[in-house]
Amino acid sequence: MALDQIATMRSLGFDRFAVAGHDRGARLAYRLALDHPETITRIAVLDVVPTAEMWASADAEAAMGAYHWYMLAQPAPLPETLLAADPEFFVRYTLKDWAADGFAFDPENVDDYVSCFRDPASIHGTCEDYRAGWTSDREHDEADRGKRKIAAPLLVLWGRDYSVAKAKPVETWQRWATSVTGEEVPGGHFQCEEAPSETLAALLRFFGE
Repeated sequence: MALDQIATMRSLGFDRFAVAGHDRGARLAYRLALDHPETITRIAVLDVVPTAEMWASADAEAAMGAYHWYMLAQPAPLPETLLAADPEFFVRYTLKDWAADGFAFDPENVDDYVSCFRDPASIHGTCEDYRAGWTSDREHDEADRGKRKIAAPLLVLWGRDYSVAKAKPVETWQRWATSVTGEEVPGGHFQCEEAPSETLAALLRFFGE
C-alpha cells in the first residue's frame, strides 16, 4: 500500500509529500516514512503507537481494553465465524466503545458501516489486517527497532478518553522518530469525527510549519 501511495503521488507530480493517517492509515504512514525516508517531508499519526510497541507492552489491562487485537488475529475461520454471527452488533458496540461517552455518530454513516460489514469479505479483510499486525507488521517493526528512525518531523495526536493516552505516546514515538511533538484532543479514538475542529487545527499548525 505504501508503494501505491508513492506511485499515486508521483503520477500527480509529487516526488516528496507530507502524510497523515488515522489508525491503520497511521500504521501505513509510519512504515512509509521508515521505508521510504526520501519521500516523506512530515508525518502525522492519529491515535496509534507502533505495532511492535502494542504487542510488546501487552498486559492484563491491554488484553481487556484492546481485546480485538488478540481475538481478530486468531487463525481463520475462528474470528470470522464469531463476527459473522452478528456483524451489526459488533460494529455498533465497537463504535460506541471506542468513542468518548456521549458521542453519537451520524446514523446514516453507521448504517453504511453495518452494511459493509455484513459482507463476509469485509469481515475476513478486517481479520487479515490484525493477523498482519501479529505477523509481518510486527516483524518489520522489530527488525527496525533501535536501528532505524523516522527522519521526518512527526506529530502524534491522541484522544483524551482512549487507551492510547495511557501509552505515553510522545515518549513512545521518540524511540521511533528523531523529532516528535504530540497533542491530546478531546474525545476517544475517532478524533476526526469527535473533535474535528481541534484535530484540523493541530494538523494545520504542524503541516504549516
